[in-house]
Amino acid sequence: MLKYLGFVLFFLAIVMLIPANSDKSDSLKMYGIATIVVKDSSGNILFENVIHNQVVDAGTTYMLDQTFGDGGTDVSNADQVDTVCVTDALTPTGATDDTETAADFNTENTLISTNCIGNISFTTGTASATTDALTFSAGTHFPAATTIGGIGICGNGANGAGPFADCDTTANQAPLLAVVDTTDVTVNTSESVDITYTLNLD
Repeated sequence: MLKYLGFVLFFLAIVMLIPANSDKSDSLKMYGIATIVVKDSSGNILFENVIHNQVVDAGTTYMLDQTFGDGGTDVSNADQVDTVCVTDALTPTGATDDTETAADFNTENTLISTNCIGNISFTTGTASATTDALTFSAGTHFPAATTIGGIGICGNGANGAGPFADCDTTANQAPLLAVVDTTDVTVNTSESVDITYTLNLD
């Protein structure tokens, strides 16, 4: 095999896997997969190995800083995830469907009021990004007696802090990141609901 070493090609493919099922968050960790393939001059595979590896703190911090609006200047905040919207869909499809888009989330939601809070400054660390408690109030973000069935985490384009209606669907802006099927809660006159969202990569 040594005579072929001058012709060896190494192919390194890293596939980042982020746990998507919150029910399994305690057992799943973020990791990469490196595949190393050694070939001879004719392209025949001489050796192949697949290795799981951890993602280091600097790597997860970088990904979180790039993804979430955090008041920094690494990426324009208009292009980052910085919005939480409530929905009256009692079983939001995006909570179990990986193909859900912001447009899907908006269509499924029948609230026509200002159901979103934007310009959120996430607190990012080495393995997580989290919001402060976001207060959604009856009469301001949705009509009184609305039953909230879930939330969407997304971008808002140029909508600012709001409140405003719907996740942003502008091309090349932050997409829908996640949908959470929450416990259904009915918010009556003068009542409010506080929502906090955290994404963990560890």
